[in-house]
Amino acid sequence: MAGWLNLSLRLRLLLGVGLGWLALVVALLGYSRLSGENLARHENRVHLEYEAQLVADQLTRELVERKRVLARLAGDIDIADPGLESLLRTQQPLLALFDRLMVFDAEGHPVADWPPFPAGGPEIGERPYFQHVKAFRRPWVSEPYRGGETGIDQVMVIQPLLDDRGEFLGILGGNTSLRDGQAYLNLRGRRLGEAGHVLLATAEGQVISHPDEAWLMQALPGAGTHPLVDQALLGWQGSGEGVTLDGRPALVAFRQVWPANWVVGLFLPLEQLQAPIRRYARELRWVGIGSVALMLPLLWWLLGLGLRPLHRLERQIALVGQGKVQRLEPRTGMVELRQVADAFNRLEARRRQAIESLESREAFLEAVLASSPVGMFLTDPQGQVTYINPALTRLTGIGLVEYSPLTWLRRVHPEDRSAFLAGWRQALLPGGVLTQLYRFRSGEGEWRWLEVHANRVSGGGRVLGYVGLVQDITDRHEREQRQLWEAEHDPLTGCLNRRGFARRLAAACALSRRKADHALALVMLDLDHFKEVNDSAGHAVGDTLLQRVAEVLHDTVRDVDAVARLGGDEFAILLAEASRAVAGEVAERVRQRLAEIDFRHGGRRFGISASVGVALFSEEDDDVSLMERADQASYRAKQGGRNRVVMADTCLPLDDD
Repeated sequence: MAGWLNLSLRLRLLLGVGLGWLALVVALLGYSRLSGENLARHENRVHLEYEAQLVADQLTRELVERKRVLARLAGDIDIADPGLESLLRTQQPLLALFDRLMVFDAEGHPVADWPPFPAGGPEIGERPYFQHVKAFRRPWVSEPYRGGETGIDQVMVIQPLLDDRGEFLGILGGNTSLRDGQAYLNLRGRRLGEAGHVLLATAEGQVISHPDEAWLMQALPGAGTHPLVDQALLGWQGSGEGVTLDGRPALVAFRQVWPANWVVGLFLPLEQLQAPIRRYARELRWVGIGSVALMLPLLWWLLGLGLRPLHRLERQIALVGQGKVQRLEPRTGMVELRQVADAFNRLEARRRQAIESLESREAFLEAVLASSPVGMFLTDPQGQVTYINPALTRLTGIGLVEYSPLTWLRRVHPEDRSAFLAGWRQALLPGGVLTQLYRFRSGEGEWRWLEVHANRVSGGGRVLGYVGLVQDITDRHEREQRQLWEAEHDPLTGCLNRRGFARRLAAACALSRRKADHALALVMLDLDHFKEVNDSAGHAVGDTLLQRVAEVLHDTVRDVDAVARLGGDEFAILLAEASRAVAGEVAERVRQRLAEIDFRHGGRRFGISASVGVALFSEEDDDVSLMERADQASYRAKQGGRNRVVMADTCLPLDDD
């Protein structure tokens, strides 16, 4: 450091300008390399997409041709013909397209094959591809599989055999080995330069072709390491930057082979792409170093012409910065230096005025914040709290001295912490604001609901910090929650009322329509002879019995199920994720539990039972039609003798169904 301070200003400027020139050269070199890499990436991505499309088109043509010839041959096949194997033997053009032709009957038993299997054909009735074709009766390309009889990894192109009425008779299939060097599926010979290669996989993520045979029949890596591969498996076509299957950075392009639901991927490692660019960058680097070396002597001569006055001006500026003098007084005849000194003096005067004004404003702001009855805080641009007013300290029990992010976070309710952190991260983004509602443990140990609003304060084109307001809304929140509960619940039984149940039912039906595997069942029940209780014992006793019924219903079903009193003695239960068997079992258990109620009043025992109707949600249902079907089933249960369960789709009691 001492050696640097002893250098002349001339030498310092020379080094500064030289370094600036060097930085410019480095920047130009970096820009040249970056633009070259971007151009190379763009051109290679275009080329990869073109090559991927060529490969996908070729595979599409190969598959279409194979499906076409199999369909034509299927028209000539009589599965009961004993000479079927002879017919296959004569199909030499097809044997040029497939390794083996096979015919199986409707149960998956082998009927004929050529070339023949040494020990007879396989039984494929339980294999997924046979089940698929049997179910949909359309041509299909199987997932790669390893033949149990041959041990060969292969793919089968399948043509269903149908009679004149469209009845399934069996299949005609043509196999192609994945490891045959001449097979159309073998893309290992396609290379892009030294390391670029082609990948062929199924949409289920199983590798069909790869230069490394160890990958054949293996599952592709997941989205965590290969996101573009995962997108391609979902049907995406395009290009981008990713990695090869063995983890090397590469440009990749994907195209879909729709007839077989396959994905073609081309990979060009970045190291292969960047090699010529690196050579070019090395050449430019030597050119830049030479130009810097030639410029230094010229700069040394030019800088020596006027540095003495500048050196004196530098010392005076340092004195102003230290507060030892108030203004510059240059002793020089250079007009330019006097103009610079005058401009500096004007700026220095304005700076002192701005500092004085800022100090006054800060004092006024601090007084306003301190006297505010609302909790307030200030933060720096990074979200670090720099001020907490007394109202907020009284509300939370935390002052600026005790405050730390961890201290505050520990006071936030555990269930609200993730949302609290996410809200602050969002607020710190450009354009972000903070509006939060969360539970906070006060200094007295009580959980209070806090409403927090924070806005960004900007000035001079930059973020200065944040100002926030904190209010205790515990009473208002509890009042709103109580009103919401009362609006959707029956005050007598605590069950959902008709309004609340209708909302839950509509939401559950909408979910079931979106998710085919989301089963849904509605149980509606009407109490038998309940009117007799009201008439003989009074409505107060009837209300007590209704409360007892509600308790039994809640105890019988799961927490995720919804129990509602729709009016009078009519109840409903919404069963989520309930199959037909489960819905029937729950309904019967409800009926039995209600029948077991031992309700007595005034020395008299009142028996209770229910007529129960069950409806399962179907694709044609909405919430209204589902309730109508369940209600009709309940009505049929009452008409059929009461104290029974009737399924809506059978019209029979559960024990007869």
